[in-house]
Order: sequence, then structure tokens, then C-alpha cells
Amino acid sequence: MPTITPSYTPHAALIEQLGYRDKIFAENPRLIYPWWRFPCRVRLLLVTDSFLDFGTGDFGLSTFVNMLVNDQRYYVRFEITLAHRSSFVGDPGVAVERSIPDFRFTTADHFAADMYDEVWLFGADSGSNPLDDNELLALAAFMNGGGGVFATGDHGSLGKGLCGNVLRVRAMRLWGNTSGKVGMTDPERNDTNRLGHDVGSQFDDQSDDIPQTIAPKLYSNRLNFFWKETYPHPILCSPLGRITVLPDHPHEGECIAPTDLSTTYIDGSAEFPGGIAPEVIAHSTVPAGNTSGSKQATQHHSFGAISAYDGYLADVGRVVTDATWHHNVNVNLIGEQADIEGNRGTTEHPSKLTGFLSTASGQQHLQQIKHYFINTAVWLARKAQRRCFNSHYLWHLTFHHRVIEATTNYADLPFDRYKPSLLYEIGTHAIDVLGRRAGQCRRLELIFEIFYEFDPLRDLIPSIDPWVFRQDEEEDPLLPWINLEPLYGIIIGAGLLAIREKFNDRGFEPDQIEDEEIRRVFLEGAQRGIDLGKDSFKRQMGTVRSLL
Repeated sequence: MPTITPSYTPHAALIEQLGYRDKIFAENPRLIYPWWRFPCRVRLLLVTDSFLDFGTGDFGLSTFVNMLVNDQRYYVRFEITLAHRSSFVGDPGVAVERSIPDFRFTTADHFAADMYDEVWLFGADSGSNPLDDNELLALAAFMNGGGGVFATGDHGSLGKGLCGNVLRVRAMRLWGNTSGKVGMTDPERNDTNRLGHDVGSQFDDQSDDIPQTIAPKLYSNRLNFFWKETYPHPILCSPLGRITVLPDHPHEGECIAPTDLSTTYIDGSAEFPGGIAPEVIAHSTVPAGNTSGSKQATQHHSFGAISAYDGYLADVGRVVTDATWHHNVNVNLIGEQADIEGNRGTTEHPSKLTGFLSTASGQQHLQQIKHYFINTAVWLARKAQRRCFNSHYLWHLTFHHRVIEATTNYADLPFDRYKPSLLYEIGTHAIDVLGRRAGQCRRLELIFEIFYEFDPLRDLIPSIDPWVFRQDEEEDPLLPWINLEPLYGIIIGAGLLAIREKFNDRGFEPDQIEDEEIRRVFLEGAQRGIDLGKDSFKRQMGTVRSLL
């Protein structure tokens, strides 16, 4: 008698319910979480030219756009406008705000300094259709007004037309091969391809599930009152840890750190006000012997993969440049498109048709790459939008199940009866949740924002902040004999408790509560937490004094 295999699994109903829950959450999170606040809005203008577009072809940016639109982080939502310098914009297959053909920065309906928060430039034109001075000045005004800019090209002069004369961008990346560093076939080219599943070094290894490895620049805080910690730049810091991979490519461009910070722009203004310097935040490595099919064998070397300029320090917008838009286009993310005859894959490994989606390990790499994209868009946001992000972090943490469970035994206990130890426990849970959900760098940045609001704590930031500019390292730094890290827990625990006490079970409409009101309530609670913790600190200091 033949065996009959049932067409269902024992948990089919539960799996279906899980899918239903995800569908509801995507459509309206408040049906699951009544306290849900809708994310902060960040408006992105994505501009490209020449043979690049936003469609689904090999040189399309549809995968990248899809990642931005469908990310669904609780604190940020990206509103995307697509623009092309010629008539074909391309369809990414996801909803965007607008598509603009024949884009110009001087056309009022296309661009104004207050229409967008960030401009992303993907340049392929080598200079035949450059931005004119009026366009450059319009974009410079946007940047000096706090708007963020991302810019990239490819090898040689690809990208020079769109990006090569843009304020600050022009000095943060090579936009031509005059130095001989960003060629296409020579042994010194920036060929990051890793050997794939086929025999030998192949050009299309760029399309498989094996990425290049990058080396993020690492930053450390001082010792003094805190344990030593090391982080990458926030752009390369994710809930998965350090971001250490990018798509590979046989001939990339190169990011640099300018040495002359005294340059002026075409309007006579200082290019780098206050002497704030861009820096290379990650390096790529070229393996020795790559031929990528028919090129000269490469010499082993490294080069700048990503550079960043923190314009916040000079009250202007931030800037990021990337060595190549091949880190963003479809052919490097989801593989090359099969031709009409359907015969692709007969001579090459099938992973080259689906890229990072082809294997579980590839999907993990793609997740890291996605975090790089999202982190960059978050980091480039206007300074005022950071306050919105922080309010959403605090609100989300207040109602997160781990933080709620940390207080359930004392749900009705008045604030003043909470012991410092319990505030510390609540805050420690919250800090861990934020690190797991948004990354350890975002956790630390939130702590900086809080400490800046209190005079005595502000003085501790140079000891905490690993990214703060320092002329010299201390020769004999103070050891953390007294560890002040419990301050993090007490301050955050008390602040979140104050938000919960103020807004829990009040029948409030979450989106009618202003970000500044959340911030005010949190800071009031944080101050109360500091006051409650003083006696505990004094008792411990008494023990220290007895030891001395």
C-alpha cells in the first residue's frame, strides 16, 4: 500500500498565523502595538546619469531602492525621489514619491534646498554632461544648510560629470586616473574580486555570493572612568557587529582623505569650515594575481573604500563617498540577468544569476550590506532629525517587552520608591535591547545625546566618545579605578520609567505626542535617577576611601 504524504505540517496553522501577524504589522503596526509611533521621515533624492538607472537590469539600482523603501525600522522611514539626467529613470518595482527625468538642480520643480534631506549621486558620465556652476552652487547651498550627500562613481573618470566638482565630494575621492591608481586593466587597478565557484579568476565573480572583505577603521574611547571599548565608524556598525563585507568588482575607484583643508569653493567660501577633515573609514584589499578573465595579474595592495565627513562639527551637512556604485547595483547584489535565450548558467556557476540570494551565507552577507546602506542614510540625516530618531529610540524602549517585564513586579510603585539598583536593572535591559536592535554604536550615540543635557555629565563625553577628535593620545591615561558605567543604566532606566509613568494607560494618541515632550519627560526622569543614585555612589566612595 503506497504511503500517503499529508499536504500539511503539524504546525501549518501556527505558521499561517505568524504570516498573518507579519502582514498586519506591515500594514498597520498599531493594530498589534497600540503605543506605536510612526517613524521619522527622511526625504532622499537619488540622482544618476548615463547608462545607470533605477530599473531591474544589471546596471539598475532597483535592489538598493527596494532595501531602502521596505526596511521598516521603527525609527526611520525613507521617502524616495528618483531622478535621471536624461529621459530614462527606470522602474524599481516599488512605490517611490516621484520619478524625475531630465533632472537639473536649477529647475525649481526638481530641486530646492528644503525639498530633501539627503542627495545621493551615482555618477557614470565621465564629464561630457557635467553639472554647471549654478547647479553646483545650488547643491552647495543645500549641503551648507545641513543636507547630507552621498556620492560615488567607478574606475577612471566614471562619475566625474555628476560628482567630480561637487563641494567637498571632489576632495574625498579620485574622480580620474591621473594618479594611475584607478585604472581598468593595469596590475595596480583596484580589483577586489574574490575567487568564486568556477575555476580561476573570472570577471563575473563579482556576481556570485562571495563578497570582498573590508577593514573598517577602529576607534577607542579613553580609559579614565570607563572600560576600554573599540568600535568602527557608526556607518559600519550594525546589530550583527562590525560590517566587514561589500560586493566585489574587478576595477573600483578610490576614496581618499584630503590633506589640504584650506581650499575654497567656486563662490570663494571655505570648503572645510573649521578645519574639520574627512577621513577614510574603511579600506579594501586587492588580492595578488587576480586576472578577472583577461586582465593583467594584480599586485597586492589596499585602498580607501569609504570616506566620511562629519559636517555636524562645522554646522553643515555630512558627506559620504564610496569607491564604486558596483556596491549598489543589481549585477553585484542579485547577480547578472539571464539573457533572452535562457542559456546563462550553462557555463558559469548558477550563483552568478542570483548573487547573494543564492545561499544562506550569501544572504547573511547581503544583510550586512543592507545595514551599510541604511546606516549611511541615517548618518547623513539632518542634525534636527537625529533628535527625532532619539525620541523614537526612547519611546520604543519604554514599551519593549523586556523593559516592561523588568518592572512588572512594581508596576504601580511610585517613582520615588524605586531603588537605584532597580533603575539600573531597567536601564541595563534597555541598553542591551537598543544594542541588539540598532547596533552598539547607536546605543553609545544615544548616551552621548543624553549626557550633553547635563552639565557635570557633559564633561565625561571625551572619555566615552571613541570618535571624538584628539590631537594626542594620553601617555599615561588614568585607569578606571572608579567605573561610572552604571550611570548609563540608572539614567536610562529612570528616564524610561518617567515616560512610562507619564503616558502608560492614558488613552493617548501616540503620534500626537511631540518628540520634544518625550525628550523633556525623559530628561526629568533621568535627573531624578541621578539624584536617587547619589547616596549609593557616596556609600561606595566611602569604601574606596577606607581602602586608601
